[in-house]
Amino acid sequence: MNLISHFAYFVMQTLLKLVSDCSAVALNPSKKETASESPLKVALFSLAKMCSNRQICRQFVKSSELFWVIARLNHSPETNIAHYASVIAAKVGGDS
Repeated sequence: MNLISHFAYFVMQTLLKLVSDCSAVALNPSKKETASESPLKVALFSLAKMCSNRQICRQFVKSSELFWVIARLNHSPETNIAHYASVIAAKVGGDS
């Protein structure tokens, strides 16, 4: 594995951890805090773009122990969060 691949894995793991850390707020409207949603949206957007462009990224996200968090975010009341989560889930679920 080359340096770029190691860096990509580090970035994806960091983004997945951020998604996991911020997901409770996004899934619970009574705790809705817009300050916590912004990093979550950026992380989900970034993961969606990475999964769109590289098969290795899709495989990494799908095999991650934190993938279940993204699957749960499909049900977020915040439409952008639900959209990005569904894009990621669709990309890693297929071979495209």
